[in-house]
Amino acid sequence: MLAFLESLCGALTARDVVLIRQLMAHPLSRALPRAVREEATAIASGASLGFVAPLQAMRLYHQTAHLLGVRSDPAVRRAPARDPGRRQIDLPLEALAQ
Repeated sequence: MLAFLESLCGALTARDVVLIRQLMAHPLSRALPRAVREEATAIASGASLGFVAPLQAMRLYHQTAHLLGVRSDPAVRRAPARDPGRRQIDLPLEALAQ
């Protein structure tokens, strides 16, 4: 779903009408909230929105990434910064079983 949302946000931002319509015909589009579907339809139809950012789609993308536990934005493609002050403690499995 995250890859689908990333493609949709990219298509909406680029105003790629053909790709927007293809993505909205995909079965995953049925799981989108009404606000995102309406926003995509309005942008694809060339409604008089001017150059409005697809905020509903971007918000859904961000929320989905957060819920899936993505530590960094996949669109940026950078590794999360490591805090040298924090160390991971490994416990033996026996300690967890007690």
